[in-house]
Amino acid sequence: MNQYANDFIKILEHIKPSKSPYEIFNDWLVMTAAALYSWKQDASVEEEYKEISEQYEKEEIEKHGRLLEITVNALEEKEQDFLGEIFTEANLTNTSGGQFFTPYHVSLMMAKMIIGEPHKLPIGRICRINDPTCGAGGMLIAGAMVLKEREFDFQKDALFVGQDIDARCARMAYIQLSLLGVPAVIHHMNTLTMQEYWHRETIGYYMAGMEDRLKTEALLDYMDDCIRTKKLSEEEKKPTEINLPRKELLQGELF
Repeated sequence: MNQYANDFIKILEHIKPSKSPYEIFNDWLVMTAAALYSWKQDASVEEEYKEISEQYEKEEIEKHGRLLEITVNALEEKEQDFLGEIFTEANLTNTSGGQFFTPYHVSLMMAKMIIGEPHKLPIGRICRINDPTCGAGGMLIAGAMVLKEREFDFQKDALFVGQDIDARCARMAYIQLSLLGVPAVIHHMNTLTMQEYWHRETIGYYMAGMEDRLKTEALLDYMDDCIRTKKLSEEEKKPTEINLPRKELLQGELF
């Protein structure tokens, strides 16, 4: 565990004596994710922030800000699954429910093996990466770093989508991808039943103009489908030619 993680956990354990580190970390996730989503001016998210922040004194809120500062510094020094490490090292995971996080170096190795050659995509098309059980976003972060390593502009031409049934995980992923400038949409949802509770786009999603680009891609795909359908229809309407086998006629034969 590095010094940033040590400092984070140390502050986390001493913010508010009446609350456990588990509760404080969850409150920090709610407030930080809400603050990073403020560009969208969502009233329901702003209300979440207000409801949690009113439970803390000014000095305690400043300590929450210190946790965000440590997170920013840790991610600036090295792109990684920093909050996933905190979640594990501080014993905040739901181990009884089978919740275990993939170590980041394993996620990075997997991303290098799975991701192909993004430069082979058609010009203007978006490279899409999805993790249906994203946890704190480690695999998505690893995917972004592999694209960066392969000189693909992931902040402009890639979209990262993550889903998780645990709201804490969804918020951790949202926070880290936001701070790393990754165009992403994070869903708090059950990927088996497809029930969604909420979803949020990162500021990187907005900066990349992803909304309009996705609509353009959808239109192009629709036009391609129409052209293919028309070609198939025209081929079906063509008269079928029946070629009988040729036969050498003998003298006196008609057929």
